[in-house]
Amino acid sequence: MRRTLAKLVLLPVLAVGLGLGGCLGQPDEETVTVLASWTGAEEESFRAVLREFEERFGVDVDYRGTRAVRQILLAEVQKGTPPDVAVLPTVSELAAYLRRGVLRPLDADPASSMSPQWRALAQLNGGGGLDVVPIKADLKSLVWYVPGRVPFGAAGPPQDWAALVETSRSLARAGQTPWCLGMSATPGSGWPGTDWIEDILLHRSGAAAYDAWSAGRLGWTSSEVRAAWNAWGDLVGFPGMVRGGSAAALLTEFTDAGRPMFTGSPGCLLEHQASFVIGMRAGYLEGESSGTVRAADVLGADYFPFPVFAGAGPAGRDGSMASADFAGLFSDKPAARRLIEFLATDQAQRIWQGGSAGSFFSVNRDVRPDDDTAAPDTVDRRPEVSRRIAETLTASRSPLCLDASDVMPSAMANAFQTAVLEYLQYGAERLDSLLGDLERLRVAIPPDEWLPGACSAPV
Repeated sequence: MRRTLAKLVLLPVLAVGLGLGGCLGQPDEETVTVLASWTGAEEESFRAVLREFEERFGVDVDYRGTRAVRQILLAEVQKGTPPDVAVLPTVSELAAYLRRGVLRPLDADPASSMSPQWRALAQLNGGGGLDVVPIKADLKSLVWYVPGRVPFGAAGPPQDWAALVETSRSLARAGQTPWCLGMSATPGSGWPGTDWIEDILLHRSGAAAYDAWSAGRLGWTSSEVRAAWNAWGDLVGFPGMVRGGSAAALLTEFTDAGRPMFTGSPGCLLEHQASFVIGMRAGYLEGESSGTVRAADVLGADYFPFPVFAGAGPAGRDGSMASADFAGLFSDKPAARRLIEFLATDQAQRIWQGGSAGSFFSVNRDVRPDDDTAAPDTVDRRPEVSRRIAETLTASRSPLCLDASDVMPSAMANAFQTAVLEYLQYGAERLDSLLGDLERLRVAIPPDEWLPGACSAPV
């Protein structure tokens, strides 16, 4: 199973890598090369930021966008031709480049209204200055739904796990499919499932346990980690719980998983997914799907926070999981350092936000979504939803934890994703074996490859 999955993942990565051609590193001091994952609408928004930089500082920027950014960066570093600036969501890999001396620390903090929690998360070596800059963030710990389509009752959306499970099972027993779920992703399938387990662990056992687990100090066979897997398995393993069943979830692309929520007769009613789906759903209203997806439902989608667990105590009743794209400096060019400093500014962040239709979220406190995304004559809930997400990302009132998979060493994160796919396919009978394999890998990874943790305490 694992070998087959590995081959399926590698093929598109190699194809993308060959398609880029040439070296990313540039000897020209007047040109800054940038490698990131953004394509399509996200690339257009990022290029608007880069154009402002070019005009202000008289520096040309050569941007390359690819979904295989991690693999391409590794290949270019090995060839000795890294880009001047690279943007990754995985701080563990950036920390590995920092240990090798390939990534240059920024030393000073760029001028911005960056949240103190995010400043702490961007200090990979524990020093006083930033090592990377978070330039685009997303809130996880969200459950999406279309108001009026899910019979929550007078109490509203579930606030605790038991209520979420009961609501889901009641829907399934009534012949309605509760959960949209898709595990397929290029270049690494399985991460939507790791998000589930991470959120359950965070909200069941608290930020301290989550932090220790992400740092390799809490074992995979511990009661806390095992309980998180079991809770997810009990939910999605109940008959009729997932659209198409587990087999369909394994083959469904994560970008398409939530689309059936918005059709006239919804194929599923709930989706656990990060805030980036706001932008992704804009594509549901275009092309072939425009005749089947209802615009009012797409624009009116709302979310409730991931539920807590009864009896978990205060430690399990707060905290949110987030992810971010971090820009790192891979050359000594002054212009490249200047670009990273510019990307962190409130001005640059506002440029991106202005063209994002409410789907861009900054870690800067003074950069907030506005109301210019509202569609005329339509109940458009996106501006209000975006403001709530932005507030949670920067409020610093409760623990903020990075996605544990982005913090763990790459080998550990990759094995975690593969284990999720096997668990979804084979169920609880495979859990002991999967957790045992993950634990043996954890023990084998050298201590210096683990980051201190994934969480930043309230400030």
